[in-house]
Amino acid sequence: MESTNRLSAIQFLLGIQRWTGLLKWKNEEGDGLLAWLQLIYPFVLHLPLTFTYIALMWYEALTSADFEAAGQVLYMSITELALVTKLLNIWYRRNEAASLITEMQHDPAYKLRNVEEVQFWERNQRDFKRVFYWYIGGSLSVAAMGYISVFFQAEYELPFGYYVPFEWRTKERYFYAWGYNVLAMTLCCLSNILLDTLGCYFMFQIASLFRLIGMRLRALQNAPEEKARPELRRIFQLHAKVRRLTRECEVLVSPYVLSQVVFSAFIICFSAYRLVHMGFKQRPGLFLTTVQFVAVMILQIFLPCYYGNELTLHANALTDSVFGTNWLEYSVGTRKLLNCYMEFLKRPVKVRAGVFFEIGLPIFVKTINNAYSFFALLLKMSK
Repeated sequence: MESTNRLSAIQFLLGIQRWTGLLKWKNEEGDGLLAWLQLIYPFVLHLPLTFTYIALMWYEALTSADFEAAGQVLYMSITELALVTKLLNIWYRRNEAASLITEMQHDPAYKLRNVEEVQFWERNQRDFKRVFYWYIGGSLSVAAMGYISVFFQAEYELPFGYYVPFEWRTKERYFYAWGYNVLAMTLCCLSNILLDTLGCYFMFQIASLFRLIGMRLRALQNAPEEKARPELRRIFQLHAKVRRLTRECEVLVSPYVLSQVVFSAFIICFSAYRLVHMGFKQRPGLFLTTVQFVAVMILQIFLPCYYGNELTLHANALTDSVFGTNWLEYSVGTRKLLNCYMEFLKRPVKVRAGVFFEIGLPIFVKTINNAYSFFALLLKMSK
């Protein structure tokens, strides 16, 4: 139980996030040359690739000759605009993110106590790892298919459109533009999905802690009062810490979920518009790439909504877990203690995106409805 890795689902991904400039290095607080290099590393990596590439995409979209040509670029440029929000948010709150990760991993308050809890924790971590490794693999496969599909076109074409400041439609210069496209888009794609994974994992971990509290409450079903009373106090203290974790998690994930939800309706709308005007026979490779992209985008909205919904669901289920204790056999003082705890549970636990909406499944349904409405309006305007 002491050796159980509480962050086993994302331990490997945390290392990748440090190498891609998303999280702090462990020894970044020092005064030496290595600490200084680690401090400027994210900007050296992302400025020439991520930010320059996104600026060139928007320049191409804004200077396009007609709306149809702009629509071919806008679906991806809006996606990368959401990435900029996520990057700036994680860089601005990098200390808070590092502190939250360290607390989840090392704080003795969250230590697992018995074999049942360890099995529950490891099973949950495996399930999360399985879901997000498929999500990461699917997202990277969309980019890889886009890189390869252009070689089956009759004319020179870039995998993902952006403004190139030289004539690239020649045999000698095409691979310069294609190579930069591959490097920049791979970094953007990897950064985007890793930040999605981190935000969802924070909510998943807190939901797991609420489930753990419920398990400990139900374990008191046959416990005598002498054993239950000190255990209840420990549960109340753990609950207070998890509520504080929830507020810290909300600060970290709120901007990224808000930007993702706001932009996703437009992203899906422009992607569907691109499919309508592309046709499968003319560009089969790019058509399939765009279909995959839309599927990944829908999943990208669904996952944070799902895990935010799970957090709220398991936090609110603790009231039922209290009734699973042996409360009928307790003294008046202990029952009053439980009654105070249930009054405390009446305050709902919710993770909000800004001050606009709660992160949950209802907002996912609204986003899909908005995307369809924008798409129908865009088709009318096009006609």
